[in-house]
Formats: sequence, C-alpha cells, structure tokens
Amino acid sequence: MFSKASFLCAFAAVGYASPIVYPRADDPFVFTNSNGLNFTQMNASLPNVTIFATGGTIAGSSSSSTATTGYTAGAVGILTLIDAVPEILNISNVAGIQISNVGSEDVTSALLLKMAKQINEYVCNDPTMAGAVVTHGTDVLEETAFFLDATVNCGKPVIIVGAMRPSTAISADGPFNLLEAVTVAASPSARDRGAMVVMNDRIVSAYYVTKTNANTMDTFKAVEMGNLGELISNTPYFFYPPI
Repeated sequence: MFSKASFLCAFAAVGYASPIVYPRADDPFVFTNSNGLNFTQMNASLPNVTIFATGGTIAGSSSSSTATTGYTAGAVGILTLIDAVPEILNISNVAGIQISNVGSEDVTSALLLKMAKQINEYVCNDPTMAGAVVTHGTDVLEETAFFLDATVNCGKPVIIVGAMRPSTAISADGPFNLLEAVTVAASPSARDRGAMVVMNDRIVSAYYVTKTNANTMDTFKAVEMGNLGELISNTPYFFYPPI
C-alpha cells in the first residue's frame, strides 16, 4: 500500500491519455460543455458535477447476490453506476469520465497524477462546474483522498467515494453513497474544505480520514477534528464553516 508521504513525491513526468467520456446522445436531456463533456440533465438550473470513475468495490460484480468477498472489482462502468441512481439528476447535472476500472490495490502514481490533472482541467478551470466526485476502491482510498487534497486546491469540493459491498450485493451501499457524494459535491456549503470522503452518511476530511475495518460499511472515520459533518435524509450538515 502506498503511504501518504509517497504520494506527495509522485510529481514525475507522466503521459496523459485523453479521458474516456461517455456520451448520452440518445438521451434528450443532454448538453455538451466547452470541454466536450456530455452532461445528463433534468433541470438546467442545477449545478454541474463530473464523476471520475476509477473502479473498486463500488463498481464490483459477482455472480452471487450474497457475495461480499471474492467479487471482481472494477467490473461496472460509470454510466451503469449513474443509471442505477436516477435520483442524482434531481441534485445535479452529471457527466462521467472513466479514468480507469481497477481495484484500488492497482492504483499507481501515474493514475493519481492523471486524476489530479483531469480534475484541475475539467472542474477547477471550468467556471460552470460545481465540484467533482471520484469513485474509488477502499483499500487505498484514504491515500488517494490525501493526494487529491494536496494537488487540487481551487476551492471546489472534491469528493472521494467508495463502497464496502459490490454493486451486485442485495444490500449494496454504493448507490446511496454515490448519491450522497454528488449531493455534497453540488453543495455550496462544501466549498473551501479541501478533498473529502463521503460514505455511510459521514463527511470526513481527506487529511484525517482512515479506514478502520476491512468489512463493515461504517469504516471510514476520523478523530473528532476530521469529522466535518454528516448527511441526514440526503441533506449535508457541516459542523462548522470552512477555514
């Protein structure tokens, strides 16, 4: 597993491929922004959020609906994840970029740099964007969150989200986690707080977050100073204003 310190030294020259942007040309509620991203929308007045998908358990799949281990991580694409949560379109207009589709144990320094570059390019440098969501495996989710907290500093919320159960499980936690992540990314109250992890109703600072258990859903926590807020009925409540 990468250490947080090693990520801060990962600024080597890396070639960046163009993002895989999935269009929704058959959807009547589609618009293309100035960066060529295709946004699905229900209401043009809603904020715009881009979801950067990297794989992990949240995109995992198994032949058994009761399997919470032994599944294939990163088997489901970003459009499928978005389509599974139509309520997202009541919160935000969304576009999906499939950066990778791997288990987080396969996240490399090159992939981390690619994430940071694309978030800066497609979210920070676009005044029409409210925030970003990164779907990610949980093994090194806290390290990726820490890295993005250090490399994306435009004030817009960057939300890292995962799941402890694959998408095919009876009680998969990924869909609601994704809805909450988009909700926080779209919230003006989330600005100027750095990168955050949103899972299981918790809003946690990327600087303090840690994975406390390999199996339970309520696993990403922090000491008191790192707990920024919580979600109640999909409404984010922050404990204090941004610094």
